[in-house]
Amino acid sequence: MVPLASPTRDQLLQRRRLLRQQRRKRFWQGSWRLASSMGVLTLLVLGLQQPYWQIRRPEQIQVKGSYWVDPDWIREQLPLTYPMNLWQVQPAVLERALLASPARPSPIESVQVQRRLLPVGVIVQVRERQLVARARRGDQTGWVDRQGHWLPPDPFRRHSGSSLSWPELELLGWENHAPEQWALLLEALQQAEIQIETVDWQSGEGITLHTELGNVYLGPISDRLPLQIQTLNQMRDLRRHCECTPDEILQIDLTSPSVPTLQLTPAATQKRWKHWEQR
Repeated sequence: MVPLASPTRDQLLQRRRLLRQQRRKRFWQGSWRLASSMGVLTLLVLGLQQPYWQIRRPEQIQVKGSYWVDPDWIREQLPLTYPMNLWQVQPAVLERALLASPARPSPIESVQVQRRLLPVGVIVQVRERQLVARARRGDQTGWVDRQGHWLPPDPFRRHSGSSLSWPELELLGWENHAPEQWALLLEALQQAEIQIETVDWQSGEGITLHTELGNVYLGPISDRLPLQIQTLNQMRDLRRHCECTPDEILQIDLTSPSVPTLQLTPAATQKRWKHWEQR
């Protein structure tokens, strides 16, 4: 086995110089990379602080999906201070501000907020609650969604003179019953094939529908409700068969949907008795 030769003094010194040079080179390379990164970051921070990247006015908030709800109302609910840097906008915070809370009903069912780079702004994509009727609560007339929740009129566009299709159904006695009960009733009424103008549920005795056929009494809400609406649909040609007008019909009783009862006004009843006697 050939013994390895020991390095000479000059070789050791040269090796040390080479290692020092490599360390210096790595140091300066690392320092240059750090300085370059810091410079780019500084320029980026300064650039993002320029006025171009700021939300300066409500018009930079683009609202999508709003049909009944006024877009200006949506913008007013957002906790933004103008001017505000785009990167300070917190989408989750804005989304929570538009959704309902136990103390505050909201016409917004779901919402998604995104920052927009070009042009600088914020996009608010909303899905509204489905309005199905109007009702009074105290001294205010508002709207009721399909879940039976009452919504104040303030968030919505102007009703008068609007070309929008607003619900025409009116609910009387909304405050007397829970939203869950109203939701069951409203869901069943969606299956009705005749025009229903008003739902009168002010008393505890039962539900009365004001329809194109006349007043229809359903009684207390029960699991018979789908069958009652089905029977009502089958009676849509009632006027042709009984030769009577809605004004002559005092009430259609559907408390027993399999055996509906037609009650005429006294004047209409007397007229028919006279006609029967003449025959």
